[in-house]
Amino acid sequence: MIGLGAALAIAAVVAPAAWAAVPPPLSVSAHGNLTDGQVVAVSVGSNGYFTPYAAVHILECSDPGGSAANLPKDDSMCDGNTIQGSTILVGANGAFADSNYPVYLLPSQGLGEQLNGQPICNQTHYCVLYVGQNQNDFTAPKVFSSPFLISAGPGGGTTAPSSGSSGQSASTGTGQTSGVSTPSAGPATPGASASSQAASAKPAVTLSASGALANTGPLVSTEWLALGGIGLLLIGTLGRRLALRRIA
Repeated sequence: MIGLGAALAIAAVVAPAAWAAVPPPLSVSAHGNLTDGQVVAVSVGSNGYFTPYAAVHILECSDPGGSAANLPKDDSMCDGNTIQGSTILVGANGAFADSNYPVYLLPSQGLGEQLNGQPICNQTHYCVLYVGQNQNDFTAPKVFSSPFLISAGPGGGTTAPSSGSSGQSASTGTGQTSGVSTPSAGPATPGASASSQAASAKPAVTLSASGALANTGPLVSTEWLALGGIGLLLIGTLGRRLALRRIA
């Protein structure tokens, strides 16, 4: 019969091992029905499952039917373009968090993906978040979020990447604007109307239909007046000479 001391010693060894083998719960806020480009907060509390100071990664993966039986078995069901941007390290107590993770309607044109790509995450195809230490090895410590659906954002399409921003605004928000942007005449004055701002802007150079600079010289009437004056002067000089010859 095992003594009390031996039983306590066995329990002390088995309990931590069992605690370390159980994946901790993953908290995602918000959750449920999300929209394209929406930012969620992802966190895991204190645990003995994740390796302290190890890096963890977050990916968006498909989960057909939103079933536990259909959770990803490897990274082929996940979108590598959705990996989080900043480094996440596990704390000494196993806890970690990312408060700024965006979810996407997949495939995402904002991420440069073809419309026939995989995985698919939308209003009818469920997805989950993979959070783990090695997305290339699903035997490494990992947890999955609850399944969720994603609808189009306010723009009705996928988020375009930002150019600094909201532009490859995709996006990412929304859609990316094509073409060359026209620089503004200057910063807008708070509270000023559009008409008053336009009046204070520098005038643009006017081009004629041929592409040459438009006529900016004296008016045509002024030119004719000058020519008429010269003509009268010549006539007067000629008349004076004729008069002098007659007198002589």
